[in-house]
Amino acid sequence: MFRDRDEFACALEALDRRDFARAQSELDLLLERRSCGGAERAFLLNKRGVARMGLDQREVARADFEAALEAQSHYAPALTNLGNLLLESGRLQEAIDHYERAISSDGEYAVAFLNLGVAYKRAGRIAEGVRALRQAQRLEQRLRTSGRRYYRPSRPQ
Repeated sequence: MFRDRDEFACALEALDRRDFARAQSELDLLLERRSCGGAERAFLLNKRGVARMGLDQREVARADFEAALEAQSHYAPALTNLGNLLLESGRLQEAIDHYERAISSDGEYAVAFLNLGVAYKRAGRIAEGVRALRQAQRLEQRLRTSGRRYYRPSRPQ
């Protein structure tokens, strides 16, 4: 995964430290310097959107998430982050649709299941919410057991 690439380390470490201004600056440089496409561009744009969310720049973050989807149309983290913006604005069914699309794209993406569970619960669909949350727990446990680092709950990805 791109997270393990040395050239991305400064930006990702800044995100991990919640130094969103530094992360955005590093990601801007990476996007300017690299002629990347597809999955790599989607990854960088999505991460810059996460940094911008941390800076409370929701509209430009939304643009980054949408640009990530232009680079890779079924990029689960960007779909999930767009779902998060919809969930925050109370557009529950649209958020659910985004989370379900993310899961269709990557059935191992625990964050999408976690957020889908939250959206279902807010929509009063408790049983579906519990199932989605349990699936997120199972996936997280499987990833933890395998030693892979895929997501951190409660933060945009």
